[in-house]
Amino acid sequence: MCGPAWIAPGGPGYGMVRGVTRDGRWMVQIMALVLVAACPGPRAPHGGEFRVFYPDAGAHGLEARIGQRMQAKPAAACSYPDGREARWANAGASVAAGELPPGLVLEDGAIGGLPTAKGSYQVTVRFAGVTCATKPEPDQQVIVRIIVH
Repeated sequence: MCGPAWIAPGGPGYGMVRGVTRDGRWMVQIMALVLVAACPGPRAPHGGEFRVFYPDAGAHGLEARIGQRMQAKPAAACSYPDGREARWANAGASVAAGELPPGLVLEDGAIGGLPTAKGSYQVTVRFAGVTCATKPEPDQQVIVRIIVH
């Protein structure tokens, strides 16, 4: 737990300042600095920065091959304030900009199907009615690049 705390001699963190000085006031100040440095800063709601992404997208985007079925499901960085992983949900996903490659569709946020045309495509997927750990989040937009070979 972060915040003011008392560390008894020999307690956690005591050994880090042992031998620096024998002045008790100075040692308490050093210990307080160690405690403050160990405490994390303010956390974003739900334990971190919430975001939706496609984990299968590499550095260049999602890769697909003509005639081979592909599917990419979205995921989200969603956690409780204590850092435990939490579930996320959305009320619907839609293409907000761009076009999916011919043969691919967007269903419940997942991009899948059988691509029929080579090329490089970019699409913005909008997730509406998003919740993380049952708490409402703003709608999310994810830019996805899809390369069909």
